[in-house]
Amino acid sequence: MLPKILCLGVVFFSVTTVGTTANFFLFTSYMLNVIAGHKISSLTLIFTQLTLVNSIALISKGVPQILQGLGWNYFLDDVGCKIVFYFRKLSEGLSISLTCLLCTFQAITISPNNSRWAEFKVRLTQYTNPSYLFCWILNLLVEIPIPVNVRGPSSRGNFTNAFDSVFCTSEYIMGFYLIMATFRNMLCLGLMILASGYMVLLLHKHHQHVQKIRSTKLSPRKHPEIRATQTILLLMSTFVIFYALTSILTLFLSYFDQNSSWMLSTAIFLSLCYPAISPLLLIPRLCKPTCNFWVK
Repeated sequence: MLPKILCLGVVFFSVTTVGTTANFFLFTSYMLNVIAGHKISSLTLIFTQLTLVNSIALISKGVPQILQGLGWNYFLDDVGCKIVFYFRKLSEGLSISLTCLLCTFQAITISPNNSRWAEFKVRLTQYTNPSYLFCWILNLLVEIPIPVNVRGPSSRGNFTNAFDSVFCTSEYIMGFYLIMATFRNMLCLGLMILASGYMVLLLHKHHQHVQKIRSTKLSPRKHPEIRATQTILLLMSTFVIFYALTSILTLFLSYFDQNSSWMLSTAIFLSLCYPAISPLLLIPRLCKPTCNFWVK
């Protein structure tokens, strides 16, 4: 019978390999559209960035767990710990920020022309690039305290409130960083929920309209914008579910049982589920010839 640690290594290897391959496939598909000269939509640009962020998350979290399963516990030095944990936190921040941006943009895109969002709908293309840039710069700056405070196994000592992740140790986390990260996450989650609720309401109204006119041509399953909205709602739901489970387990680890390596591995596994599953949700829609909402 295989040891538990080796079984965990096999599980993390499978999730990391499948997820990274799927994200690479999507990223390549998007790049081929760009090379072919297609005018890419703002949604596709966000999806492209998400595939990159997902790959960073899978590699920075999955590879150390795989190496641990092979019996390499303290394989990172001080610099390695700083780099790995910075990319871990950066990918988490960018994931929630870009998913929020995706939901918000789509909610504005499908809003009626007579709604209060009509003005933003017209100017949406003007806000696209600044929004991407803002998300990247904000998260790059917010996560700076992580490499400052993370230490490698060679520098471990009797720290107060230290969090040992098997590979590295964090001496403390700055209160300012916790405030900024929490505010960012709560703001993004709030916007996602509001945007998703608005999109669900619009889909419901569209469905009622289709039933009244009894037309199959306007079926929400065939309309590109409706298909895109359903895909984004599915992605958002998947993100929120795994984000909530990971947060609950992380809080339990922080306040009750910091030395449970099994629960720590479970929390890391849950945090890998969204970046691994999200491209698998998009690939079937990308391959369908009727699903043309990726390009303008």
